[in-house]
Amino acid sequence: MPTEQKIEQVEDIRDRLSRASIIVTTGYESLRSSDMNALRKSLRQQGIEYKVIKNTLVLRAAEEIGKHGIDSILNGPTGIAFGYDDVTSVPKAINDFISSTRIPLVIHGGLMGSEILTGNQVVEIANLPSKEELVAKLLGQMKAPITGLVGTLNSILTGIAVVLQRRVEQMNDN
Repeated sequence: MPTEQKIEQVEDIRDRLSRASIIVTTGYESLRSSDMNALRKSLRQQGIEYKVIKNTLVLRAAEEIGKHGIDSILNGPTGIAFGYDDVTSVPKAINDFISSTRIPLVIHGGLMGSEILTGNQVVEIANLPSKEELVAKLLGQMKAPITGLVGTLNSILTGIAVVLQRRVEQMNDN
């Protein structure tokens, strides 16, 4: 029979899983406590929650909300990063932390919506441009033809103005 504390933990995990746009699971067994604190601080600054939770509690919470197959990304002692906004933010934050600190944090996988991701897929997502970068590129590409059209129209109007000015000068000379 589950204790009241475990029931509350499962409810909390269920809430986090249902709100998260993406979660990334990591193996933390090779981290020192100072490394773990640095990881948590780094992720917290970016609005990402990182929790060490018993796998059985995560499995129970995931099953209750219909997220099946999560057991494939829970390998041994597992830390879970919960992201609630842009799906690239958590993979980027973890990948950047690993790259900048050289700490051997292992990415087991992820869950995006109801899709289970491998560790390699999480790294691929981390290498994608952010939503803001993609929007900026799209706007730049949409703006380029308009800018070209404006330049063309300006050169035509400038040409007409020059011709008219010359004609006025010719008429004044006569």
